[in-house]
Amino acid sequence: MRTVTGETGGLDVVRGALAEACPGIGVASVRRLDAGYTSRQWVADTDEGPLLIKTPVRNADPEHLRRLIATTRRAAEGGIPVVRFRAFLPRSGLLDAPLLVQEYQDGTPADELWEGMNPAQRLSFAAALGELVGRLHSGSGPWFGDVLGVQKHPDVRTFLHALVDARLAEAPEDITSAGRDGLAPALHRAVDTVPPNGVPALTHGDLWRQNVVLRDGRIACLLDFEHGLYADRFLDFGKLDEHVFDGYPQGRREFLDAYDEVCPLPDDWEARVRLAHAVHALSMAVYFLRWTPEYAPQYVAELEEWLAEAA
Repeated sequence: MRTVTGETGGLDVVRGALAEACPGIGVASVRRLDAGYTSRQWVADTDEGPLLIKTPVRNADPEHLRRLIATTRRAAEGGIPVVRFRAFLPRSGLLDAPLLVQEYQDGTPADELWEGMNPAQRLSFAAALGELVGRLHSGSGPWFGDVLGVQKHPDVRTFLHALVDARLAEAPEDITSAGRDGLAPALHRAVDTVPPNGVPALTHGDLWRQNVVLRDGRIACLLDFEHGLYADRFLDFGKLDEHVFDGYPQGRREFLDAYDEVCPLPDDWEARVRLAHAVHALSMAVYFLRWTPEYAPQYVAELEEWLAEAA
């Protein structure tokens, strides 16, 4: 495997990998981009404009990137502002990893601008985000599962039961005071309350301010659909509420009003969101127990609170 850790030599390897993916492209420069936790990224100035080069760090299965590409393109069909892709290699010979080349979006993640926003700008952002997420969720799919159809479920309950079981299978037996065996039936009972006739909605799966790019004060692009699915739309509210509205409750009403205008909320939406919070907490607890255990306790505590409420 070729190393990309040395600054000069590493950038030469990346330049070669870009030429491998895009033969004949003219490259003026390549620089490392310090962004994201699950991939290594570089920006290349080329004769086609700036391009982003990305290789995964944690999930090196090329199918993961195929799903990212397919889900992003599906979102574009619904009018969502997204990046366009230039090339994809299931395995780069130089980097010994899957390689994705896409346009580089000129703008700033909302997370970096948040502290400098005044109250009016934050409310405007919340409303614009609500309209955008509503448009995203208005896109429907032919099944519940991934956009490529590798995993398909016939209805929302079957999908949610399978999702919960998959997350529980990764969780330690003592994940809560009630244990995994005490958590499981509570989650499955909550899933059984979801109306069975739900429509598969296109979801993002990773909605937080870091994945929303702003340009001239407006949302210019929604990034990183790698966790997108045809799913119960309220699953997206788990990360949204944690990373956007838990610390900014003033904007949640603006978001919901704008969302409801585009994608009307059903009468049971609050119960569906509470279930989404529990599934999100379980998913994050499992994820962080694997990668950075010091972040897991807050999600375990949220599961405990949800269990007490469910009881």
